[in-house]
Amino acid sequence: MSKNDLKTSLHALIDSIEDSTVLQAYLILLSREAKSQEDFWHNVDDETKTAINEGLADFAAGRDSDFFGYMKSSHGIER
Repeated sequence: MSKNDLKTSLHALIDSIEDSTVLQAYLILLSREAKSQEDFWHNVDDETKTAINEGLADFAAGRDSDFFGYMKSSHGIER
């Protein structure tokens, strides 16, 4: 079954249900599923988005460093 066929079948089944308790249960279930598929980026604060974008720009421009080298030079931690 295609995605559109599945959606059409679900719509038809839901339309045939008269029990409001069952409908409420499906509403809760489907709402949770839809929320779990939200893009995390929409929940990230602007400061974090800016830092991530700066890091991506640095990487794209070749300004990157080895993790172990960074830990050694910044924190004196050896491998």
